[in-house]
Order: sequence, then C-alpha cells, then structure tokens
Amino acid sequence: MTGVTRPDFALKSYVKTTVACLVLLAVALLCALLGLYWLPKGAGPVVAASSLLAALVAATLSCAGVLVLVRYRRGDLGERDLFLELNRSREPAAIEAGPAVRRTGGRRWLARRLLGHELVVGDLVEVKPWDDIRSTLDEQGCLENLPFMPEMLAMCGRRARVFRCAHRLFDYRKTRRMRHMEGAVLLVGAVCDGSSHGACEAACHTIWKSAWLRRVEPDDAMICVPAATDRPEPVQDAAVLKFGTEAPRYACQLTQLNAASRPIGNWSFINFLRPLVAGNVAPAAFVVGWLTHLFNELQHHRQGVSFPAFEVAVRGGERLEETRLNAADQVVVRPSAEIRATLNDRFEHRGMGFETDMLKHCGRRCSVQAEVKRLIDIVSGEMRTMKTPAYVLRDIHFSGERQLFNAQYEPLFWRGVWLRRDESPSPAQHTKTTLAIRETPS
Repeated sequence: MTGVTRPDFALKSYVKTTVACLVLLAVALLCALLGLYWLPKGAGPVVAASSLLAALVAATLSCAGVLVLVRYRRGDLGERDLFLELNRSREPAAIEAGPAVRRTGGRRWLARRLLGHELVVGDLVEVKPWDDIRSTLDEQGCLENLPFMPEMLAMCGRRARVFRCAHRLFDYRKTRRMRHMEGAVLLVGAVCDGSSHGACEAACHTIWKSAWLRRVEPDDAMICVPAATDRPEPVQDAAVLKFGTEAPRYACQLTQLNAASRPIGNWSFINFLRPLVAGNVAPAAFVVGWLTHLFNELQHHRQGVSFPAFEVAVRGGERLEETRLNAADQVVVRPSAEIRATLNDRFEHRGMGFETDMLKHCGRRCSVQAEVKRLIDIVSGEMRTMKTPAYVLRDIHFSGERQLFNAQYEPLFWRGVWLRRDESPSPAQHTKTTLAIRETPS
C-alpha cells in the first residue's frame, strides 16, 4: 500500500514494523540461548545457529526501521533528507571544489574489473582532441553504440572532474529496467544543451566513454589548459556526428541507451559493490539507501507503507492553479498532501508523473533554474512541445536512491501547480529591513 496515506498512518505502519522486528530479535536471541543451554547436544547447536541467523536478520531490519523513523522525523521537522545530507560530498559543487587525490592501486584494479575503466568519482580528466575521439567512432558517430554528440565537441581539450561512473542507468525507452554500461562516466558540468537536437531542454548529463578521456595525475593538475571560448575551433570530419540530429526523429545518448548497455542482474554481489568502488555514493549514504530499500521490501511483502509516502490528499479545498514562473524566481515546493490532490490515479498531472524521489523536497525553498517546454520523446525520437510548461529547480536532481544508486542524476521536472512563490523575505532583505527599523528615530 504505497499510495495515499495519512501521515500518522504511515508513521504507525513504520512503528509497527520496527517493533515487530525488535520482538523477533528478542525471541530469536532467547531461542539461541535455549538451544545452547537447555536443548540436547544434537538439536541444540542447530537451533542456536538458526536462531542467531534469524536474530541477525531481525537486527538488520530493526536498524532499518529505526532509520526510516529518523528520516520520517527529519521530514516532519522540515530538515533535509538524511540520504541527501549524507551524500553532500557527491554533489557537483563539492566534487569540483575537492582536491586532486591519488587513488590506491587496489581501487584502480577494482574499477577496471567492475566498471571497465580505472576512473572513479573525483578524478581530474582531460577530454582528448577531436581527432583522437574520431578514430574511436564508427560511421554513425558511435563507440559501442553510444553516440558522441555534436554538443560534446566544445569539451575537447578541456578538463573536468569525474562526477559519476555510468555503470547503473535506467532504460526509459524499451525495457524500463536498470542497465549496465561498460567504461563510461559523467563529468561535472558537462550537460547537453540540445543545440544540435532541436533545442531539446531535457538538460541531460552527457555520457563519456573512458576512451575519450585522459586521466590527469595530481602532479599535473596545475598545468594550464586552454581557456573556454564561446566559439570552439572548427573540426574536421565532423559530418559523422550529424546522425540523429535532424527532425522528425532525433537520436541522442538517451534514446540509444538500450543499445549501448546490457541488463543488470537483480541480485549480484558485483553490482552491490560497484557504487562504492566507483565513489558514486558516500559510504554512509550507501548504508542508508540499502537499509531503507530492505525496509521497503519488507513493507511491500506485508502490504505496509513504503518510505517516503504521500500525506493524505487535500480534497474539496481551494483548487490550485498553475503558477507561471521565470528563471531565478524563488519558490517553495508544496506539501505532498497538496501535490497529491493534483495527481490522478497514475500519479500524473497533465501527462507528467510525480516521481517518488520528489517527495524528499516537499517544503524546500529553492529557485527556478529554467522553464522546460521542448523534450525529445525517448521512445519515438520525436520532439514534443508541452502544452503545460514544466520547471527545473536549481540544485534539485534525481538522487537515484530508490533505484539503488542510479548514476544519471537527471533534473527533476516540476509543474507550476506543485510550487508556490516564496513570499518570505530573503536574508539580504531581512537585514535591510532590520537596519531600517534600527535607524528609524523614536
């Protein structure tokens, strides 16, 4: 039961599951003691071992339940979600500001074995010249079915930090399942502007094959690189990149993701290790994500409420209207109860779905980064123009937690009806007002 719930009903469901796990833990430990000290030697060790295993499972789920209760409480107090807080070091600004660090040989070896390359998050890399990249591409401008798009040419010869290792991606087009891409990364700030794909406004991170990059050692990090220019130098033999850049059907990295990747097994120890080896997620956030996942699996099997959950929808109240916004407008994400009232049974508003990951940001104050009207349909490749615009909010992206650390870090799209203008004064305005009051003669 993961749909509309009362906040107290969700809390009661979390508490009920956590208490049941604690009771199971106590019973399992009691049975282990019984097996060791009171049962016959033949059956006693077997009962004790089985009971200790059950106690370990119950202890893990109890910790998961307590963790979910902490996350619920933080949301109730308006604090930042615990997973997002613990994963701050993996945000673009933090990675960009971090020092160049030498990775151990063991870490590089693991990366080569598990990821198909030796790059990990935080590495400084230099994009190879176009001539070197061209030699890796086929006649449709692809390497291993992943296109090198014209929008990426401006990065040739530049340096950037590795932002994510693209080993775990979601296939929106065909299977709608998680996929593994060998030897690919995302770079900080390398976002597609859609200029060669019909002015698409999806703002996806471009995916870079390790063959297109050169790792820069910390000792070489201070060597100057060419400064960014608004007009990149002309390149030879760039016609190969024209594939998929003309209407009516476009082809980009996202539409070709299925062909450039392979399925991921649901339960694989290697897949379990990849996010940590890559550095896509901080260790503490990794633990929080997995424990919450286990708790939600238990809730699903017992038909409880998963985390996070909607509050009860507001029915019969004031009808919310679409808010027309501009870039840099200050907004507040509405409470989940108000948002739920705008959604249909498929959790959509005028054809756009509200992602569960977006619940983490309810009540958050932020600014509008851009309005989105034009998007490439990932299935058909056709350009779609939204009748009702959507908005991208600054520094709010898909965390990937619920997909066990999806690496795409895509912007979340918000309808205007899910936002309201922030009427509270900014800190600067509040300071000016305070000074004015103090300077007013009595």
